[in-house]
Amino acid sequence: MTCFAKNLGKIMKRAILALSFLVTFVGAAQAVDITGVVVQGNGDKAQFERTLRLTSNMHEILKNTKFEVVVFGPTVELLTAFSDEVPLIQKVQGEGIKVVACGRSLKTGNVKTEDLASGISVVPFGAVYIVERQKQGWQYFKP
Repeated sequence: MTCFAKNLGKIMKRAILALSFLVTFVGAAQAVDITGVVVQGNGDKAQFERTLRLTSNMHEILKNTKFEVVVFGPTVELLTAFSDEVPLIQKVQGEGIKVVACGRSLKTGNVKTEDLASGISVVPFGAVYIVERQKQGWQYFKP
């Protein structure tokens, strides 16, 4: 099996899992009121783009639900005003999706808060923020 075939298989598995989650999530959303969804946004550039697109798609269906994408680890470098990801970040922000950067990851990666794209919020510690949101009744999703 080629490397391409293995990667394609992994991508397909993730897509199927995400779709099944979305179908389940939409059904649950129609039955109960969801406070919000906090989405973990880390990984490589392609994974980050998939995360933003998937969050946008979920928000399209769950219009009355708040969404936040919490970005930590080396992925915070994609949040700078100099990043190729700015148009996609601005698109999801325009839909009402909040993009949040981990302050600790910014410090570790030597990324200055003033270098972040417009509208990016910063929290002291991304993983702790996700846990806090869960305690507040938010649903956690990691694509």
